[in-house]
Amino acid sequence: MYLETRVIPKWPKLSWVATISDGSDRVDVLHGPMVEKSEEWVAEAVWVGDFESGDFDQTDLVFGTGVRCRDRRLIFVTAATAMDRLWYCRKEGQVFVSNSLGALSACADISLIENHEYVNDRHSDFRTTWGLDSCTREMPAEPVNVQLIWFNNLLYDGQRLYEEKKPDTAPTFRSFNDYRDYLFRTAQVLKRNLGSAHRSHRITPVATVSSGYDSPAAAVIARQAGCRKAISIRQSSSLWRGADSGEQIARQLGMSCQLCNRTAKSYPHESSFWAASGWANLLNWTLFPYPDALSILFQGNYGDAIWDRRPLPQPFTIDIWDDLALGEFRLIVGVEQCPVPFWGMRHAAEIKQITFADEMRPWTLNRSYDRPIPRRIVEETGVPRDAFAVRKKDTSHEVGFRWPYSAGSRSDFNNYLRARGNFAPSPLAVKLIRGYSVIESLFFQNIFRKLGVRKRFRPWHRIAGTRLLYQWANHRLKETYQTALKDIGICLKK
Repeated sequence: MYLETRVIPKWPKLSWVATISDGSDRVDVLHGPMVEKSEEWVAEAVWVGDFESGDFDQTDLVFGTGVRCRDRRLIFVTAATAMDRLWYCRKEGQVFVSNSLGALSACADISLIENHEYVNDRHSDFRTTWGLDSCTREMPAEPVNVQLIWFNNLLYDGQRLYEEKKPDTAPTFRSFNDYRDYLFRTAQVLKRNLGSAHRSHRITPVATVSSGYDSPAAAVIARQAGCRKAISIRQSSSLWRGADSGEQIARQLGMSCQLCNRTAKSYPHESSFWAASGWANLLNWTLFPYPDALSILFQGNYGDAIWDRRPLPQPFTIDIWDDLALGEFRLIVGVEQCPVPFWGMRHAAEIKQITFADEMRPWTLNRSYDRPIPRRIVEETGVPRDAFAVRKKDTSHEVGFRWPYSAGSRSDFNNYLRARGNFAPSPLAVKLIRGYSVIESLFFQNIFRKLGVRKRFRPWHRIAGTRLLYQWANHRLKETYQTALKDIGICLKK
């Protein structure tokens, strides 16, 4: 099999779609302007290994996605995290695979079903858990359903598509030093990969830093990858818990730090954000000052599952719904997501044993918010104990009433609803409902739930439009991809 590639200048920087006709050896790949490519592979990724070899299919430490030709097979490589996914479908004798649902929809000419509730205020088709077997594998669409794949790679041998597990490259973790050394070595190899002179596009390492446990520890690891830039959110979502800024921690780690607000009146590329998961917990991450070219974002996501001092659930599961939200936005701004706690995740039981080991007692505080591994990682750099992780804080975006925030997105969504005969509240009504939803949530979380009251009054659940938010966002994304194709004279078969 061989690749035929074509750049689409107005596509998002890192998006790609591969198309294969049954019985053909040619793989047509359309891609954005900052996707890397060679004769045997196409990738938007950073991985543990030499960049020139393109062996991102032979590691479980790959951040981003790609296509690899090897031994007359095609290997569609997923990210080795739960934060990204690949989409694929079969239609009229062709296989389509992409890292973007919008791009797949444009090239295969498929549409989401408007009367299907993919996401609403209490449910999501993507509220899945780690535990690959529990993940969503298929999504209803017209005229054919769309398949999803996470973590495992997707192989095509000319006739059939099938999953294959990534290799497990992590060693056995018997002690803290084993685990820390693995994290450091991984970051050092990533540094060589992302900084390779053979890359066509520069990648800047950036770390998120808060006042908690996980992102400061991830930032310490990121320093081994050459990271000297940090981003932090000033405020937390709680008035009494105080600010969540990690600026002082970043500076103690020798990093510059740019601060962002937790909320804003407008968010860049907002519809692409809703298109990824239909939820807004990480919407404020669109406000980060991402580099103009490409970046790899070192994060502390999943630290609560892997590093917290509590027994490992059996079977081991991680809720991965909220963390999907950057999946489409990151392709536009050019970001590879790199959650450090996820490295070596298949050895979670061994990592938990280290957490409870006698050697970790000096870093164990014996309180509800207690994570000895990241505490030791950070304190051993010289950061004082009382400078971080004093209490649990939260910087997630409020999501009580799911409706676009930016004026342009809100207007476009309203037009979409009205064109389909649905009610669209006025801007004033949206503002009032949103304010009430915040107050209702505060009272429920801090008073009513503690009193044993479970019933909630959330009248906005009756607004049918919220159930079409996901469809609207993906409809707009599909149109954007199609317009970019038409601008250069590519007319896809309907």
